[in-house]
Amino acid sequence: MRPLNLNDLNRVGVHPLQTSGAVTRLTKACEASSLRYFVVDIADVHNKTQLLDRLAEALEFPDYFGHNWDALYDVLCDEAWFGNNGVVLHLKHTASFGKLAADDWLTLRETFDEAIDYWRSSDLPFWVFIDHTRQDASQ
Repeated sequence: MRPLNLNDLNRVGVHPLQTSGAVTRLTKACEASSLRYFVVDIADVHNKTQLLDRLAEALEFPDYFGHNWDALYDVLCDEAWFGNNGVVLHLKHTASFGKLAADDWLTLRETFDEAIDYWRSSDLPFWVFIDHTRQDASQ
């Protein structure tokens, strides 16, 4: 299995993680990169409000974050938050939220896609990995 190249702007986007091996590969690639790496566990998130709160906390959003979709896009595209090298976002345990709040899940994915396009045009990588591995009861 070849290493994951997180500097490849042609491959940035929203990607699924289907196996524990893929998660391990991502973790190793993040450790070897200069990109900011965030893990957001949304196993117990059931609605948009909880999701935006969890993202704000885990991604260390500034206090001015407005807790709506437009504000999410604005912060994800804010140079002060984003930094100089790029970002990797790893969303864990997403299946439940995707089923409970399908419209919000779609809007979240669209917001990520728009932010990814924004940063790609600035030659900076923004990756989002959706972890579809099964939630272990011990986690």
